[in-house]
Amino acid sequence: MKPVPRLPYPDGWFAVGFSSEFPVGRVLRRNFMGEELVVYRTRSGRVCVTRPFCPHLGAHLGYGGRVEAENIVCPFHHFAFGPSGDCVRTGTGAPPPPKARLDTLEVREVNGMVLVWHHAQGATPQWEIPPVPTDGFPATAHRTFTLVDHPQDIVENSVDWAHFRPVHKLAIEVRKPPFFHGRTMELEYDGTGDHGGNLGFFSLLTANATVKVTGLGWITADAWVPKLGIRLLVWVLSTPIDPVRIDLRIVVTARLWAPPGRLTPPRSLMPIAVSRLATRAITPLFCFDLKNDFPIWENKIYQDRPRLTQGDGPITPFRRWASQFYSSPLDTH
Repeated sequence: MKPVPRLPYPDGWFAVGFSSEFPVGRVLRRNFMGEELVVYRTRSGRVCVTRPFCPHLGAHLGYGGRVEAENIVCPFHHFAFGPSGDCVRTGTGAPPPPKARLDTLEVREVNGMVLVWHHAQGATPQWEIPPVPTDGFPATAHRTFTLVDHPQDIVENSVDWAHFRPVHKLAIEVRKPPFFHGRTMELEYDGTGDHGGNLGFFSLLTANATVKVTGLGWITADAWVPKLGIRLLVWVLSTPIDPVRIDLRIVVTARLWAPPGRLTPPRSLMPIAVSRLATRAITPLFCFDLKNDFPIWENKIYQDRPRLTQGDGPITPFRRWASQFYSSPLDTH
């Protein structure tokens, strides 16, 4: 396991699952920032997230708790709590005790992902995650991995130009260097396969990619792959589950597409069916190549004063931008 101390938990929006994992009535547990949460969907379709313990006598709602209409009901004494966390009913019919309420968290659903807000000082959401337009794309495919790492390492990888060739056999040409504005970072680059001994997914293709990062838990890439005639949307979402581990969620959707000025694919290719097949095929290939990073991420440390060289990429400007997502002290020594 990596040496500690490490970077603290960052502030912002972080994924705790996919919308499809939370049908109406299901109550699930999720590890998040060193604690356990309970996530459930009410009859009206609202996703709610709460800390798990009943304020009555401390039962864990994730073990036997159930959803009734808009309420979650404790398995111990059948206290019922509404989406706001307030106790609306007791099991005995007596009035709810004063101040009996669950500790709820802010939650959003964006692009089929369930996001929870975290702030070390308890501040309410300061910003939102912008959804990615997905018109014309099939349903996403996704994978989840648990790694020893931190979200900032994952985001920093996107501006670490020097790692693409040795790790992914991919030559990078930066079209637009990172543009930092508020909570967002945007950049564009072309990637050309090196073909030098690595037959990974990236090395076989040339892609024109626009990467947009919002906070430290939401990375999206919009890529045009000319050799395949396919446009890809990719999400890379990392969520701390304890001081040294993250859940890394990879989400992919692909569709046949032609940029302006090019012919669109012929109708005989059945674009919808082909797009679905492409999504299913590309997702494991993308993850297979991304796994080349995993042993590096899991065993590296955070160098707060890296000895950088020409060609490393804008690591220092990125870290200045990333520092806004910590209300806890950055003690990395």
